[in-house]
Amino acid sequence: MNLKYWIYAIRLHTLLLSFSGITLSFLISKSRGYGDYCTYFLCLITAIFLQILANISNDYGDSIKGVDNFRRIGPNRTIQSGFISLISMKKAINIFSILSFIFGFLLIYKSIRLQNIFLFLFYFIGILICIYSSIKYSIGTYPYGYLGMGDLSVLIFFGFISIGGSYFLYTKFYPLDIFFLSLSIGLLNISVLNINNMRDIDNDYKNRKYTLAGILGIKYAKIYHILSIILSILFGFLFNYLNYKNLYQWIFFIFNIPFLIQHLKKIIYINNPKDFNNELKKLVLITFFYSMSIGIGIQYSSYY
Repeated sequence: MNLKYWIYAIRLHTLLLSFSGITLSFLISKSRGYGDYCTYFLCLITAIFLQILANISNDYGDSIKGVDNFRRIGPNRTIQSGFISLISMKKAINIFSILSFIFGFLLIYKSIRLQNIFLFLFYFIGILICIYSSIKYSIGTYPYGYLGMGDLSVLIFFGFISIGGSYFLYTKFYPLDIFFLSLSIGLLNISVLNINNMRDIDNDYKNRKYTLAGILGIKYAKIYHILSIILSILFGFLFNYLNYKNLYQWIFFIFNIPFLIQHLKKIIYINNPKDFNNELKKLVLITFFYSMSIGIGIQYSSYY
């Protein structure tokens, strides 16, 4: 099978979201005298494997349920286009499930070991839940992504787990400012999903994929999008306020706000669903630079 189709299937550009959350958490931990590179590496690999698992499971699930069809506006999926067979994709799902488990287990063994059996079991069960959730977003009799619960799952996995869960592994505590930061990054990731859902709102609804955008309708989905990003900025301000050290930190943070405002203006006036594709890619990059700016700003401030 051609490698380029598998690269296409894992949706390489979306992996920036996993990278940015885990790296941001690590940068903050390092600025406070915690964190080691081995734990960071295991966190990053586990998160990326889980996102790849979710992406290919979504390709598989949407294909067998008929959501991927000629009416779909987003980029063609590999199964829908005939580039990868259902059997091959199912094998890939099994492989990435195993890889996610192996690296997830190594991560918690490295960072927790068996010194705290309760905490070890808590994270062990968490890894299993992450793998299960990555698959069941689109696969199964009642996939939760088809029941309006995708946004909540993104907040949990790309916000609280990606930021807060990894931060706890580095430091063994979970402060209020990290809670605010988890909300900020999680809401931006929700906005990425919401663009995807607004783009395919009609086709999804016709095929009984009831995303939150589909339930709200395009008008209120746009309002929801605006509120998500405004709240993300607000929680970002709260995080920086609690960690204020010098002006450079705020400069790194505020630098991103004009790009988010410009993005919202574009979203408001989009009438052609195809135009959501460009804004989706832009928001992935904005989320990446937003996360890195906060992390670098905190790191830079710690030296002064």
